[in-house]
Amino acid sequence: MKIHSHETVAVRVNFEGVMPGTHIVLRLRTDEGLEGISYISRVNAQNAGPLRQVIAGMVKSLGDQDPTNTEQVYAKLFRTGYGGYPVSGLELRAASAIDVACWDLKGKALNQPVYKLMGGFRDRLPISANWALTPGPKDKIAKHLEDVLSRSFKAVKTPVGGASLETAIDHVKFVRQCVGPDVKIIVDGGFRWSVKEALHFARVMEDVNLYWIEDPVAFHDYEGLKQVTTAAKQRVCAGEVFQHPYQFKRLVEEHASDNVMIDQDLGLTGFLHVAHMANIYGHPVINHLAPEVLSQAIAAVPNGLIVGLVPWGQPLFTEPMKVEDGELVMPSGPGLGLTLDEDVLKSSAL
Repeated sequence: MKIHSHETVAVRVNFEGVMPGTHIVLRLRTDEGLEGISYISRVNAQNAGPLRQVIAGMVKSLGDQDPTNTEQVYAKLFRTGYGGYPVSGLELRAASAIDVACWDLKGKALNQPVYKLMGGFRDRLPISANWALTPGPKDKIAKHLEDVLSRSFKAVKTPVGGASLETAIDHVKFVRQCVGPDVKIIVDGGFRWSVKEALHFARVMEDVNLYWIEDPVAFHDYEGLKQVTTAAKQRVCAGEVFQHPYQFKRLVEEHASDNVMIDQDLGLTGFLHVAHMANIYGHPVINHLAPEVLSQAIAAVPNGLIVGLVPWGQPLFTEPMKVEDGELVMPSGPGLGLTLDEDVLKSSAL
């Protein structure tokens, strides 16, 4: 099997009118007629065009590469930066899209879901509702929480980094009041706090029973992360902006976080590398964005903790992610188990 051609399209979609997102969708085709798909988020008018061009150049550089040799593809794409350094910037994001599409092709060629090819640890796993829960009018928050609980979610995530510490504390306490004692609450500090502020928040929240506190201090402040992780009674989560395995290596070796969050920027292959490294040190892993894709890796490994559903990519596909009793039911189809919605792609193309 060889890579034959590709196609990209930039689209802007909106999940239920509350979460818009601009994405680049990649379709990677082979000489045997198979098509692997992927998508990249956090795209804007300034980088959409250049990103599509970089994808085209990287696909061309692979030549007649067999896309099912995913480690070989990963080595070619992610380790061929200037001077032999790992790729970064738009090159890294383009490489991640191609890597994911190759895994989709691999699964389709072998007629197996990607998560089974990666390890197949389980076919159901916890999932959290990660949208529309920033501090704001309490009636709106209560209505949103009632809605997500009616969809059988048993975990929610609330970003509070843009609010004052006092507002954040009041907001999280109100969320707990709304969802009751059994629903897991994840709080995202958005890198905004000092170590003292983070520890103050953690102490005040001890009776609220948080699932974890995410990104309490600046991502590059390993020492600060370690201080919060050591002193806080709640678990701490970090890693979402890291783009290279060596950054995660330092995070786990220094025990600067309890949980490890991994972005699609590393591709599915890189995600799997980091997940196995984290497992050696006893750290669970979680996805940052791209739940339709990264859930495959989380379901594959024994230390996959929970899938965070940021749903801005959901309109791209014909079927929503299936949630039952607080768990994501993994798709049984080959590859990623995803089917692009052709009508949405046509109507939402930029």
